[in-house]
Amino acid sequence: MLPTYPAVIRDGRIEWTGEAPVGLPPDTAVPCYITLFVPAPVMSREERGKRMAAALERLAARGGVASIPDPLAWEREQREDRPLPGRE
Repeated sequence: MLPTYPAVIRDGRIEWTGEAPVGLPPDTAVPCYITLFVPAPVMSREERGKRMAAALERLAARGGVASIPDPLAWEREQREDRPLPGRE
């Protein structure tokens, strides 16, 4: 697992907020991965609906899910009543 160090990015520069990595060479670019903890932008219900419809249209244009040869039979199987766990 790669080492992780807490930091913030301010004006395009990294500021370490906890223990900084030891041995970073000065004036040298060091490759890294940054994970941002910023919430995703809030979309309106209408925008989410449009994006979902577009994704479904792309899926349909590709011929659907190849691992389900008969979608109607699959749907009937999924809807079939079955005993709930712990309630036999």
